[in-house]
Amino acid sequence: MKRSGIRKWLVATVGASVLATSLGPAAWAISKEEIMTLAKLGIAEDEIIKAIDKDKSVFELSVAEILELKKANVPEKVIKYMLQTPKMYGGGTKPGEPVTPAEPEETEEEKRAREERLRVEAQKLLEEKRKAEEVQRKAFAQGVLAKGRKLGDEGKWVDAIQAFQAFVAQGNFAPDSEEAYFAKFGTANALVKAGLLQSAASLLVDLVLEGPDKPFFQTAFTQLRTLRKQVDYSPPQLERLAEFAGKVGGFSRGFQDEFNYVLGEFFHEGQDWGRAVSFLDAVDSRAPDYGKAQYLKGYIEVQNELYKSAVESFQRAIIATEENESAPEVRDLAYLALARIAYRIGDYDASIYYYRKIPQGSYKQATAFYESAWVYFLKGDYSRALGTFHTLDSPYFKHYFYPEVWILEATAYLNLCHFDRTALALQRFEEEILPLIPPLESFIANTQKPEDFYSALVATVNGRKAMANQMPDKLVPNVLANVEFYNLYRTVKQIEKEQARIDKEGGALGNYAVELRDNLARLHRDRVREIGLTIRLILGESLQELQKFRTKFTELGVDMEDIKIDEADRRQRALDLGEEPEEKQAASGGTGTIVGSDTWRWEFENEFWSDEIGTYRSMIKDQCAREVSE
Repeated sequence: MKRSGIRKWLVATVGASVLATSLGPAAWAISKEEIMTLAKLGIAEDEIIKAIDKDKSVFELSVAEILELKKANVPEKVIKYMLQTPKMYGGGTKPGEPVTPAEPEETEEEKRAREERLRVEAQKLLEEKRKAEEVQRKAFAQGVLAKGRKLGDEGKWVDAIQAFQAFVAQGNFAPDSEEAYFAKFGTANALVKAGLLQSAASLLVDLVLEGPDKPFFQTAFTQLRTLRKQVDYSPPQLERLAEFAGKVGGFSRGFQDEFNYVLGEFFHEGQDWGRAVSFLDAVDSRAPDYGKAQYLKGYIEVQNELYKSAVESFQRAIIATEENESAPEVRDLAYLALARIAYRIGDYDASIYYYRKIPQGSYKQATAFYESAWVYFLKGDYSRALGTFHTLDSPYFKHYFYPEVWILEATAYLNLCHFDRTALALQRFEEEILPLIPPLESFIANTQKPEDFYSALVATVNGRKAMANQMPDKLVPNVLANVEFYNLYRTVKQIEKEQARIDKEGGALGNYAVELRDNLARLHRDRVREIGLTIRLILGESLQELQKFRTKFTELGVDMEDIKIDEADRRQRALDLGEEPEEKQAASGGTGTIVGSDTWRWEFENEFWSDEIGTYRSMIKDQCAREVSE
């Protein structure tokens, strides 16, 4: 017998055994884990569904469990069937539970006992917290440690570090001693207070990885989170913090929520969806981070095409940010996400509704206008589409780069048989966009090192010519608007700021200053290389888009000539038959717009009023001749 045949026989035999256990007269309903095992053994999806039907098992799956099933390669058909079981079987047998009568309700005596246990536990946690705070207070209550802490808090970072170094050296303390731990925190605290965040980062990670039972765990964790908000910092060691998930119960509910959010955010960045959702779900609905947690959860659900769950998560994010008046940028991002989901499923009206929820002045307003223009265009609402193109051409959005606007505008005019306006839109594309392609192609082809991409960008922004094949100025906004670039750029600038301060003030620290400089130099090289690769990727994608629009530009020119001929033929046929072709002529002069509820006629193409941005509508009529039969 061939090896493949033996393997198939083993799978079939073992699978039949497992199925027999599930389908037989056992008193347990099939569990999620058993389904994962069946899938791993290669059991057919219909057979797995039969096992579920046997005991009418009900699965109330969380998002994390759905992701776990997908990771275990459980067929999509089986997962969808599991999601339908609550509706099909109602209060049927829960997976992994014996088929036995429901347990009796809790008696009053049992309820009082449970409440007493909770009260005692709460008192215990408060006492543990009090003791931890007392240990932390005493740690710096005397001697050189107290002096060093005071110097660090005052921003005298060099003097503070010298005090801690002298303390450890004179005491000859072991690296894992309590005294060395206190000195390490004092050094990290001094660096943080001095704004030397990158220099403090590794020390803070070491401190939090000492565990929640250490006196400065909470303070170091909070400082680490503040640091992560200002620089791009997600070292792989942070994954170990997940080991402390069950050990932070002695801290306040607020800190527990903060801990869970940071871990959820970290695993989200690493695309570890299952663990990310488990931590994000642990953030309390009253926590300041709840809105952000729900937004990240919604993002994960979108990535896994769980659109219904994603909509609910984004809606919770919006409600939370409005209730606690926090993170307006999260609210705007959630509205954008809802608009994009509606667009994806073809509900254009809902998509427009959500785009319009983004307020004027939001940093996402330009994105909302741009994407809503696409929606108007695709649904054939050329009046609002052209009005939105007009908006994007205003001075208020001059820092954004949307090269396809002229292509879309030309297409809309062509569909309305406004050939003169089609030609003007194509002319603007030809004059403003096409000339960007050759220098961009040359720049990408002749720039080899990632560092050179970054140098060229900085030179372009500062108005300097760094090389013969300079990056086109108009493409800079594309790079600057990229979130990954922004995070890396501010990290590079932070490193350079720290390098300058250490060079200026850190001489008295001797070898420690050299160590700090060397670490920063290494970080700077790595980050500049990373940001250069990011710029290369952004510009490469921009070039592909421009080349695609160049092809569309050529096609539109050909289409316009063909449609002109068709229109002339149609009119001639109508005249030959003694009929007048149906026609709706556009009024001449200016760009017609509707502003609010009133009609205005703009005599100049580039006239804009800031309080009317986003309300423009074109009044241009369909000029195509229509035959009677149409």
